[in-house]
Amino acid sequence: MPTYTWPHAHLSHALADYLKLATSAQGRVTTEIPRTRTYPLLVAQEAGLGRLGTDAAIQADEVRLQVDAWAQTKLAAVALAAQVFRLLDARFSGALKNTTLLTEDEAAAGEFYQTKVERIARSGGGDPFFDEYAHVWRVPAFYNVKVNL
Repeated sequence: MPTYTWPHAHLSHALADYLKLATSAQGRVTTEIPRTRTYPLLVAQEAGLGRLGTDAAIQADEVRLQVDAWAQTKLAAVALAAQVFRLLDARFSGALKNTTLLTEDEAAAGEFYQTKVERIARSGGGDPFFDEYAHVWRVPAFYNVKVNL
């Protein structure tokens, strides 16, 4: 049962696992947009590096994630995005900060990835819009995740 401490490859998986039981999306939290969807749905995926610029050597400890909340009504999508904001953003007490997440590799059973989250802060998004392709409401939000290497 090896444990790897380099967090970047599985950070979105670790946050998806964390959000599964804590939001109204329940088990419908994934790291990729599924072909067939059941709503409400949360999608957590990497969106580049943090806010310091484009030099990966400078900001290797800060990753940017995009978390999309999808639902059939605007109110449900906004409520789901608000749940995620409250659970993740460091400005709230009880948010995900100074926490270690342990995620099992889906492709290799018994291999775990350890992610030491120092803090998470929403850096943009949060505005709902009607997705014309999916015919549902969507609220994208971006979070900068400071990890301890």
